Amino acid sequence: MCLHDAPTSIMVKGMQPQAPVTLTLTTHNEASLKFLSYAHYVSDDSGTVNVERSEAVGGSYTGEFPAGLLLSLMEFPHHYTRLQKDDPTTPWLMTLAVHEGHLTLEQSGASEGLTDVLLERHIMAPGVRSETVVLERVRGNIFFPAGPGPYPAAIDIFGASGGLKEYRAFMLASRGIACLAIAYFKYADLPKNLDSLELEYFEEAVEYLLQQPGVIPARCGVIGSSKGANPTLGMGIHLPKVTAVVSIGGKLIGDTPLTYRGKQLWKTQKLNPLYYQIEEHNIVSVKESAVKNLYTHDHPGIPNCEDAPDDTHFLLIAGDDDQCYTKLEIDALMDRMKLHGREHQCQTVIYKEAGHIIEPPYNAHPGYSTFDMGLAKVIMKWGGIPWGTCKAQEHNWNNMKNFLEMHVRDRSAWYQQYIDRTRTEKKL
Repeated sequence: MCLHDAPTSIMVKGMQPQAPVTLTLTTHNEASLKFLSYAHYVSDDSGTVNVERSEAVGGSYTGEFPAGLLLSLMEFPHHYTRLQKDDPTTPWLMTLAVHEGHLTLEQSGASEGLTDVLLERHIMAPGVRSETVVLERVRGNIFFPAGPGPYPAAIDIFGASGGLKEYRAFMLASRGIACLAIAYFKYADLPKNLDSLELEYFEEAVEYLLQQPGVIPARCGVIGSSKGANPTLGMGIHLPKVTAVVSIGGKLIGDTPLTYRGKQLWKTQKLNPLYYQIEEHNIVSVKESAVKNLYTHDHPGIPNCEDAPDDTHFLLIAGDDDQCYTKLEIDALMDRMKLHGREHQCQTVIYKEAGHIIEPPYNAHPGYSTFDMGLAKVIMKWGGIPWGTCKAQEHNWNNMKNFLEMHVRDRSAWYQQYIDRTRTEKKL
C-alpha cells in the first residue's frame, strides 16, 4: 500500500477492491491540544481511493470534497477550541493515516492505522522577512515579501479575541503584499479590556507602514475581521492614505467607542443579553428575530462611509449563515451608500453556506468555539458548513488580494511612474 499526498489531494493505493477505508488527519496546536478529522471511503476496482475524485460516504463530511480533511479538523475529544496557527514561521505538522473499515470518531482517534505519513503545511514562502514593531503606541509585527519591491501594503486587524494574530499577514506577504499585523488589546503592554479606541493608534500604524523601504508610498489597504472592521471603516473614512478597506464578517456597528481628535465618531451598539439564546450542548447564538430589524441605514452607529474620499473603496464580505448576522449590517450600509449616490465605492460579497469566520484557504472551519464575552467564556455559534466555508475561503482570498492590488498598487500614480521608468531603462 502506498499513499500520495498534496495540500488538498490524497491518493491511497494497494487496498483490496471495494474495501471500506477510513482516512484520518491529526494535528496539534501550540498548546498541544489534539485536532482530528476523519472520512469514510470505499476503494475502487483497482483498490485505490483518490480523495480528489472519490466521494466520502461518512465521517466528518460526505461527498466529493478534496479539502474536507483540512476544513473538518476539530478539537478531539471536546470540539470547542478554534484551530489557529500561532507561530506561522514553523510548518503545520499533520499526520494522515489509513485505517481498515469504517471507524467511528472515537475509534479513529484511538486506532494506529495501517499506514501513515507526516505532512508539513508551510504558510510562509521562502524569503519573507519579519520585524517586530514597537512604536510610541502601536504593537505588532510587519512582514515583507521576498525581493526589494516595490510592493503594495496593508494592515491586518482581527476581532474581539484580542492579542496578535499573524498568520494572515504572513500569507499575504508570501503573495507579494507587505502586511503589518497589529494588536489593539490583550497583548504585551496594551490594555486587557477596551473602554474606547482612538483612531490615532491606527493612524500611527499607517504612517509607519508607508515609510518602510520597498513599500509603495502614499496608499495602503486595511483588513478587519469581526470587531476589527469598525475601526477599519473609520480608517477608510478619515485617513486619506487608506484607499482599500476589507471587512470580513465585520461588525460594522461597533460596541466600543471610536474617537478621532477627541471626538467620538459614531454611536455604539451593545447587544442586549436578551438577544442571545442557549442551544443544545450549551452553545450560545444570537437570535435573528432580535436583530433583523435593528440595523437600518439611519442607525446612529453605522459608519458614515459616504464621507470617505472618492479614491477609497470598500470590500464587504459575509457568510449567508453568519450567526452574528453581519449581512444585515452590510445591507444597512449599502442602503445608506445608495441614498448618497456612493454605492460604486462598495463591493459586497455574501458567501453561500459560510458563517462568521472566513479564514485564508484550507484553514479549519469553526462552526462554533469558545469565546470570551467579558463576564464569562461561552461556546459561541459562528455558523456555516465546511464545504461552503472552503469555497468562500478560496474565492475570497483571490478576490481580496486582487482588490488590494488594484486600489493600492495599480491606481498609485507613484507606481505607474515607476513602471514607466523601468520600461524606459530596459529599452536603453
